[in-house]
Amino acid sequence: MSTAKRVPESRAKAKNTNAHPVSPGNPCPFLRAMVASGQIDGHQEPLAHIKDVVAAARGGSALTGQAAGFASYVIALFANGFAPTQLLHNLSDGFAADALRGGPLDKQGAGSGILDAQGQVNTAELERLDTFAVDKVDTAGNTERGLGAEQLKTMMDANFDRAAGARRMVDRALMDGEWPVLLLVMGKPSADGTYLSLAELRTLFVGQQLPHRVMARLPSRSGAAQ
Repeated sequence: MSTAKRVPESRAKAKNTNAHPVSPGNPCPFLRAMVASGQIDGHQEPLAHIKDVVAAARGGSALTGQAAGFASYVIALFANGFAPTQLLHNLSDGFAADALRGGPLDKQGAGSGILDAQGQVNTAELERLDTFAVDKVDTAGNTERGLGAEQLKTMMDANFDRAAGARRMVDRALMDGEWPVLLLVMGKPSADGTYLSLAELRTLFVGQQLPHRVMARLPSRSGAAQ
């Protein structure tokens, strides 16, 4: 039986105290944290900066960081729509994280369901993550609940299965561009591979904050929340 603590509903509904408000139109937990911390502008951000931020957040070798950054560049290029005029706008003026909901990368209810259409945290769905988690031991020897690559795959398959009748085949592929990428960015090392800490995921979704070790990799930016 899991010993993970429940997140009080009042805490899940609490307003984010970061200096930069996040739009409900941004359903990506990583990008929501980046906007809240002032690392990116939710309304308009050059693709090159998106690439650099993701590369820095990924850390690791220069090659792995740049690979992650390039992947994010391509995703951001198409995230607001496939119309030629939209692609040209993104190339010239930048990407809008606030305009992701309803776009081509929006799974429209076939995902985790943790964030609703108003950008509010669904506490039950957040706590559901623990049903897929296992005990992980970090490098300091501490045991905590977490999700590695295997647990994330099981969770994503379950999300896709429960959306039967209201899903697209592409939705399962879109999931692979979300949780596994989040694992690359904020995964903690353990003896059996990196994992996402449930405690850190709660902070990510509820507080719109990435772990300090991830934020420490990012260059300071004028206006960013400290």
